[in-house]
Parts: sequence; C-alpha cells; structure tokens
Amino acid sequence: MSVTAPSRAADVPRHALAAVEVPVERPMTVFTAQVVETRGLLARIAVLLNPYDVRTITLCLERCELRIVVEGNGFDAGRVAARLDKVIGVLDVTYS
Repeated sequence: MSVTAPSRAADVPRHALAAVEVPVERPMTVFTAQVVETRGLLARIAVLLNPYDVRTITLCLERCELRIVVEGNGFDAGRVAARLDKVIGVLDVTYS
C-alpha cells in the first residue's frame, strides 16, 4: 500500500490544519539609552524590568549604547523609560 500526499489544500483534513500554529504579531517597544558605566548594569536592569516581557537586551561597548526590546502592549512605556533613567550610568532614555 502506498501513501500519497494531498494534491490540493482542500484535500487536507481540517484536524491537520488546526495543528499548525500561526505566529501572532505583537507590538514591540524599543528602548535605547546612552551608558557611561557598565559594571553591574545588566543585573540592575534585569531587576527593574522583571515584570515586563523583555525579548532582547543588547549593550554595545563601542557606542556605549543599551538597547532593550519589550514585547506586548498594555504597559506604560514612559514608566519603563523612567525606571531605566534612574539606573546609575544610564543616560538619555528614548523609546519607539
């Protein structure tokens, strides 16, 4: 007995299509800041951003730039920026 693949999308059973997960687009907020001090910086930021859905934190030592991406909506981006601005060594926090 041989098994052949369906020739059309209509030939695929509905239960097979239900198993395919479609990625959901969620808004992302990107925070960027200039930094002047790096020792212990990421640890302090991790504590401050604990309740948020942080996807990436990057620190470029050449440009002295910190970049944080938070996924989702329903949070106050201004409040997150204010938290970051209070970290010693973090300057000029912006977000988009």
